[in-house]
Amino acid sequence: MWSFSTPIKKSDIKKIAIGRFDGIHLGHLELCKHLDENSALLIILKNEDNFLTPGNFRNKIVDLPLIFLSFTKIKHLNAKDFLKLLLSEFVNLEKIIVGYDFKFGKERKWGAENIQELCGIQTIIVDEFKKNNISVHTSMIKEMLQNGNVFEAKAYLGRFYNIVADVIKGQGIGSKLLFATINLKTKNFFLPKNGVYASIVKIHDICFFSITFLGVRSTDKHFSLETHILVDDFNELIPQKVELEFIDYIRENKQFDNLMDLKKQISQDIIQAKQILGKLNEG
Repeated sequence: MWSFSTPIKKSDIKKIAIGRFDGIHLGHLELCKHLDENSALLIILKNEDNFLTPGNFRNKIVDLPLIFLSFTKIKHLNAKDFLKLLLSEFVNLEKIIVGYDFKFGKERKWGAENIQELCGIQTIIVDEFKKNNISVHTSMIKEMLQNGNVFEAKAYLGRFYNIVADVIKGQGIGSKLLFATINLKTKNFFLPKNGVYASIVKIHDICFFSITFLGVRSTDKHFSLETHILVDDFNELIPQKVELEFIDYIRENKQFDNLMDLKKQISQDIIQAKQILGKLNEG
């Protein structure tokens, strides 16, 4: 029922923020401002598919213990029973932090305003967070990414959207006839709109400018996620996993009849990616 990102002594936990915390966006960080060294995030999980921040990846953004609780194990509980379960696990709990739209208990019949009256624990209800007069939610950020607006999404995430991916074997065509790429495969991460992106890949904690393709390849009609590092003398040993940041959308995918046309287009994409990424240094 319970799982933890790191070993913790449950009796030390005095404050808990409850939610799904997918994306750890600016709205979530408003809740985190009420937490300290004796705190944790309680993450209610329905599944781990298509997440902005699946599992322990959330710890790349917030340095807090993560406690995972399966929704299927608690969905039958009414509000009082859920809170009773919570207090039985964290006996020294003093404060609960939730968002203004938090719902809980069977069929989500109870709201944030009911917590303190039902269990007596001091409850902080964090108001709706807006940026550019837009309410910040995971769903709206996913919609932005789905439309290729990765640069704009940064304003609401508080960072460029990033994922972790496994390095896999590719076709071998790029290094011989086109441009060498690192072929990638993700699990559980939400992926933005298919297309070509200016990006940054992190290898051994070193960041390299890159250009990333996401979608169906012209060469074999298979789905692919691959990134070409924009360094002429790149010779780093590629690890089993890399971190990839999507900086800005360049163009939609196209189908090419021959490798010569494809190489010409990639060359143009590289020029555009370098221009986009060069502006990051200017900032």
